[in-house]
Amino acid sequence: MRIIIKTFGPEITGLIGRERVIDLNPSSTLDDLIRRLEEDIKTKYGWTQRIMDSNFMILINGRHAETLHDRILEDGDSVIILSPIGGG
Repeated sequence: MRIIIKTFGPEITGLIGRERVIDLNPSSTLDDLIRRLEEDIKTKYGWTQRIMDSNFMILINGRHAETLHDRILEDGDSVIILSPIGGG
């Protein structure tokens, strides 16, 4: 199945890219997707950013994913990852 990933914010966009499509096995969860992204980052840079342990906000089809880690993704789902915004 294909999952569409969009990122916003320089930190996460620099690691993953602005938009990409990931192919996952059927019955994959959000946690499976995040592990896959972290593996891709590690392969590319030699280290990984722990996405779920960071302050990134994750949305699945526009819904906050804070409690949806074990949600089974469906073909065509849209996952948005937002970097934290700071100011001063």
